[in-house]
Amino acid sequence: MTHSPLAQHLRHALDGKAGDLLPLCDFASLLVAGYLSVLACAIAAAAAGAPPESWADVRQVTWVAALIAPFVLYDSRFAAIAARPEAIAVAYARRMLAFLGLTGVIALAGRWLESAPPGWLAAWLGGTVLLTAGSRLLLAAALRRFEPGVRPLATAVPTFERVGPLAVTVISERPIRRWSAVTKSGADLALAIVITVLLLPVLGLIALAIRLDSPGPILFTQRRHGFNNSTFDIYKFRTMRVAPLAAGAGLQQTVRGDPRVTRVGRFLRKWSLDELPQVLNVLEGSMALVGPRPHAVDMRTEQRLGHEITDTYPHRHRVKPGITGWSQVNGCRGATDTTAQLRQRVELDLYYIEHWSPLLDLKILTRTFREVLRATNAF
Repeated sequence: MTHSPLAQHLRHALDGKAGDLLPLCDFASLLVAGYLSVLACAIAAAAAGAPPESWADVRQVTWVAALIAPFVLYDSRFAAIAARPEAIAVAYARRMLAFLGLTGVIALAGRWLESAPPGWLAAWLGGTVLLTAGSRLLLAAALRRFEPGVRPLATAVPTFERVGPLAVTVISERPIRRWSAVTKSGADLALAIVITVLLLPVLGLIALAIRLDSPGPILFTQRRHGFNNSTFDIYKFRTMRVAPLAAGAGLQQTVRGDPRVTRVGRFLRKWSLDELPQVLNVLEGSMALVGPRPHAVDMRTEQRLGHEITDTYPHRHRVKPGITGWSQVNGCRGATDTTAQLRQRVELDLYYIEHWSPLLDLKILTRTFREVLRATNAF
């Protein structure tokens, strides 16, 4: 069956935007379900001659749930599984359970459900499931409206973008983009704020120890490669003695037993405590909590730059660099002394980029604590 260019364009557009439409639908669905359930309970109470209820706590639950839903229920792979109802059902059920659990914990902590009118919670849950599931069924049906044969056309020719009046070809897209980027950036910012507040006493003690141990600044800054091959200043606790860099000398990576490392610095590096100030980089937007570790500008491995060792090296800069990453929790922590080590890290970094999800970030953060406690490959 041959489709018109308009039909092909619509199918391609839906493929690219389906995952981004769902967060908007979920936000609207939660608000509608919340206010309709309030209206239904108010009408029932009035008909029974019951005294008027206070809806303040219920409205708080409604808005909190509506703000959480787009992030927890988000499924970036929705377009890819639209033709498989069972896959949609499994993915939706898993995310809905996580959403209800998180919302329930927040509501109980705020004691917002204690004053909820009888029957409101059941009405709200029913409306929420009905509207969020219904929006997925409708969107999946729209994606299936066009023959699967259109899909190869969308992938066989260059995924075009508009820049003003011009149509440009996208050679390499940003892998974590649109709502995925919003989700990741929002989670990074929220966690970085919490981490910074919790670690303030620790940061103060480390700063004092560095000041007493050796002369020089407390923080060490260094130019690193960031997103889209831009450069930025990374923040770390100073772990080395201050010494001027010889003119024309390349960056020398730290080696085991390096005499430049101070006593306090050796302890900080062993337990990765020197990396803690990078939460400031996350707060300013130059880094993420999880991503490929940023390499120093002009860093060389066996006297060669990264892009001279492997052609895929620049692709690790398609996302923001991270404080920790998939490489670090898979044994690749510390200096890259050989080209084989660098290639292995790039391979792991690219795996992370292509398979990113909020759950993968959570898995990496959890495993990072275990790797830090093992204190391996850090000196």
